[in-house]
Amino acid sequence: MKLRQFKRGFAGVAAAGLILMTAGCGGGLSVPETTAKAEETTAAQTEAASSEEAKKEVEKTVRVVGNLSGLSLDMGNAFCDSLEELSGGSIAVERYLTGQVGTNDEDLCIALSEGNFDVYLTSDMLATWVLPEWLGYANVAFCFRDADHVKKYWTMLDQNYALNDKMIEQYNVRALITDSVAVRTPRYITANKEIKSPEDMKGLKFRTPSVEGVVASWQACGASIVPIPFGELYSALQTGTADAQENPTDMIMQGGFYGVQKYMMLTSHQYGAYLFHANETWYQSLSDNEKEWVAEAATNGYELFNEKGAEQDAQYIKELEEKGMTVIQAEEIDIEAFKQAIIAPVLEKFKDSWAKDGWEAIQAL
Repeated sequence: MKLRQFKRGFAGVAAAGLILMTAGCGGGLSVPETTAKAEETTAAQTEAASSEEAKKEVEKTVRVVGNLSGLSLDMGNAFCDSLEELSGGSIAVERYLTGQVGTNDEDLCIALSEGNFDVYLTSDMLATWVLPEWLGYANVAFCFRDADHVKKYWTMLDQNYALNDKMIEQYNVRALITDSVAVRTPRYITANKEIKSPEDMKGLKFRTPSVEGVVASWQACGASIVPIPFGELYSALQTGTADAQENPTDMIMQGGFYGVQKYMMLTSHQYGAYLFHANETWYQSLSDNEKEWVAEAATNGYELFNEKGAEQDAQYIKELEEKGMTVIQAEEIDIEAFKQAIIAPVLEKFKDSWAKDGWEAIQAL
């Protein structure tokens, strides 16, 4: 910066001196052509030097991708903002957070693996590819006690079961697991009747995602699972094709299910997670300091998501009550009876494909 200021100051002094010399020789005479050319040359050199210095200030570029909206978009922007600030501008951040690069999770995971961009914010697809024997447990109803339990689970997968080692080896990608991950707000059941025990699930036409652990959990309670796309779920609930469904409050609001469901049960039966993932080649191009900035930026994004998510969940519950839904609190639900109905049958069903003693390891966290 001092060099640039010196050059600008020198150019100004030189130009002023030439003008005074010319004025002293002849009053209204114009600056000689050679002097004008000298000034143009000096200005061009100064501009080139400034441009070169600016290039030196930006040492690396990171291309951050997502298909985000709402709180997940806020988290993506928090990561980008933090990285820019922590690096003092030495890392230039290019943002493609709202689906500009693509919207298919599988395609984007592969594109990250191939180095088409550097950081991708998504759920647990890559982890499921490399540790399916552990990720299956995360889809069992009532696997996790709360959001802190979810964070401990992801730390365990990385530290004890080589999650990142396997992801790097197979896909050249790492998950940015710090002291935290972004934990989605819990999933709740909505229906047109109160559901307080597994007995209330028997014969219920229940819409869930087509994920084996989820489906097996509610089948163990006697529900009849109906696989309906989310975009068709409102009309299915309206017409009776489905009697009930389960989702976080943001999806219940987005789907307008308060218009066709009378009750919401605060079961908190499942939690999902979002993680920043980095292309390993890009990550290893960073210095130790730069890696620390990336980790801190990821943590800042996770913490913002978790804090705002909890606030939003509470607000949505209140709004859903105002829209006419009756909210059944967790204390009114026999959670232990649900666990007894679900856990043993599901673990037996998947005992040959999921990690041995995995359930016990997760519950011990």
